[in-house]
Formats: sequence, C-alpha cells, structure tokens
Amino acid sequence: MFKIPTRHLLLVNGLLWTAIGIKIALTGIGAYKSLPVIHWWYFLLSVVVFAGFYVMFTGIVRKYTERIEAMPEPKTSIFKTFSVKGYIIIAFMITLGITLKHIPQIPDTFIAWFYCGLGPGLLSAGIRFIIRWWKAVHSK
Repeated sequence: MFKIPTRHLLLVNGLLWTAIGIKIALTGIGAYKSLPVIHWWYFLLSVVVFAGFYVMFTGIVRKYTERIEAMPEPKTSIFKTFSVKGYIIIAFMITLGITLKHIPQIPDTFIAWFYCGLGPGLLSAGIRFIIRWWKAVHSK
C-alpha cells in the first residue's frame, strides 16, 4: 500500500476536501449562470445549506484529526484516514451527488443553491484540515 508520513494525512485530507469543494461550488455557480432569473432567496438558501454543512463538517474535521493524530505508525496508508463507516458515507454522498445532477426532474435552481452551499462547506473543511496540518507540523 502507498504509505506517507502519518502527520501528512491531514494535508492529504485538506487537499482532497478543498478540491471537491471547489468542484461542487463551480457546478453550483454554473447552474446559477444557466438560470433565467436569480431570486435573492436562492442565495439565502445557499447560506443556510453552507451553515448546516459547516457545523456537520466541523465535527468530521475534529473526529478525523483526532483519529489521525492517534495513529502510532510513523508512516500510514492514505486509505487508513477514514473508517469503513466513513467510506460508506463518502460512497453514498458521491452516488447521491451524481444522481441529483443527472435526474432531469431536479431543477437547476436546486442544484444552484444546494451546491453553492455544499461546495463552500467542503472547501472550509479542507482549509481547516490544512490549517491543522500546518499547526501540527510547525509546532514541533
């Protein structure tokens, strides 16, 4: 298995979550651009979605940071970052995201405000992983 220094797993997580957050946010922005009319409450819905995911992802960042910092090995497989339950949740979320994007009955208005809330939520989690990695590497 591909192993890296355990302390860098936080950076790997940060880069992964950041990239996914940017991709999803750009999808939402693209959906916003395709709308003939953009109502102000779409942005409010995006903020509400972001706030919900921000709170949820704050707990996930804390949980996985603790998991990674508790690993005794100096080098660890990047696949040990998540638990089996974590991988199941990731697979479900990816499947749900792809499905939502490709169901014609799901309006672009939903994709716009939902993805513009979810994407920045993921991005903020990625940034928090990177900050935690930075602090861990530079505190020693």
